[in-house]
Order: sequence, then structure tokens, then C-alpha cells
Amino acid sequence: MTDRDRKRWNSRYLKDLGGAGPSPILKKYWRLASFGDALDIACGNGRNSIFLAAKGFAVDAVDISTVVTDHLAGKNPNIRVICADLDTWDIPQNRYELITNVRFLDRRLFPLIKNGLRTGGVLIFESFMDGEKEKYCLKQNELLRAFQSFRIVYYEEKKADLSEKFDQTASLVAIKTD
Repeated sequence: MTDRDRKRWNSRYLKDLGGAGPSPILKKYWRLASFGDALDIACGNGRNSIFLAAKGFAVDAVDISTVVTDHLAGKNPNIRVICADLDTWDIPQNRYELITNVRFLDRRLFPLIKNGLRTGGVLIFESFMDGEKEKYCLKQNELLRAFQSFRIVYYEEKKADLSEKFDQTASLVAIKTD
């Protein structure tokens, strides 16, 4: 794990852990997944992990921030907190019925996400777009192309909320078919 990344995220979450409810896209589409194991990539304050655990999923909540993982530990027995650097952490193969990735982008994870879902598993992915300006932003249709082998249930690229740092978001809901 890179200490610099951990310090940066710890500093951010020490200022504000946030208390928002689950991501709207997760709230709308979680029912597509069979109950079982779920993965919340870059779980942040745990809002999506807490939501999924309350719905009956066994959730692996992964984040680099010890502030976040310490905060989330013990919140719900259905949440297993994993403090890990997503630049090097590998998603277990064929394990999850649901993977959610909201407001985080690491392209290295795309094939790991594909392999981490079981057949019939659901991917809910939403991240920022502004690909010409930022390394960690999606380019137009990039998310759609990355998961084109899945059955696409929903895909949208739209202007972000005015309060957001980036101009646009891309949202994808897809089911692994093979």
C-alpha cells in the first residue's frame, strides 16, 4: 500500500466521513442480483456496503483508508472490512453475485471485476467522465466497451450535478452471462 495514498484518503475522511444514503443507481438496481456475496470497491464511508448488508448480502468492503475501515468495522456482521490498496489488490475469482464500483476508477480492475462475478452476477458501476483532463476519469463509451461482453441493462452518460468536480458521469448496470 502506498502510504501517500492512505494519508491522503485518511485526511479527507477525518474531515468528513459523510452520511449520505446509498448511491441512487445501487438503490435502483440491487434487486437484479441474487442474494449472496457482494463486493463494494473503494467503499468510502461505507454507505453502499451498509445498504447491501441490510438487504441481506455478505459484503466485502474494500478501501485504502484506515479511517474508513476502522469506522466501518463492526457496523454490521454482514460486512467484512478489507483495508487494501486497490492498485495491487486482486478480486477473488468467481465469488460475487454483485459488485459495485461507485466514484472510483482503476482500469486494472476491469478484467478482475469480470472474473470476480459469478455467471448471472450483477455489476453496478458509476464513475466520473472528463477523460481528456484526468487520469482517473472515463472517456466517452469507455465503460460500455469495457463490459460489452455482459448483458447491458442500463447505460448512461450525463452531465454531473453542479456540485461535482467533474463535468459528467457514466453509469452502467450489467449482468455477466458466461
